[in-house]
Amino acid sequence: MNFLFGLLALYTWAILGILIVVLYRIARFYQVTSGRRSYYRLFLVPLVLMLAGGLRYATLGIIVGDVWADLLMIVGGASLIVLGYYLLRLMTGGRS
Repeated sequence: MNFLFGLLALYTWAILGILIVVLYRIARFYQVTSGRRSYYRLFLVPLVLMLAGGLRYATLGIIVGDVWADLLMIVGGASLIVLGYYLLRLMTGGRS
């Protein structure tokens, strides 16, 4: 059963990683086309943190409840929220 939980954790966080990469590519495209700095490279920080948390869950064979994995997820999620909001404000001209 732990193997199944580990596989589920890897699948879930792989999908999340793909979505963060898409957001990274959007930020990079916006910076290249508009010439305005979007700090797209910082999107790699939440990607690495959240994938590290997902790998920790997968190796333990659990889905929730590990303190270190939870901290990685919280820090990665908070940084993703901040970066996403910054990108939204940048792309909409502050009208959001």
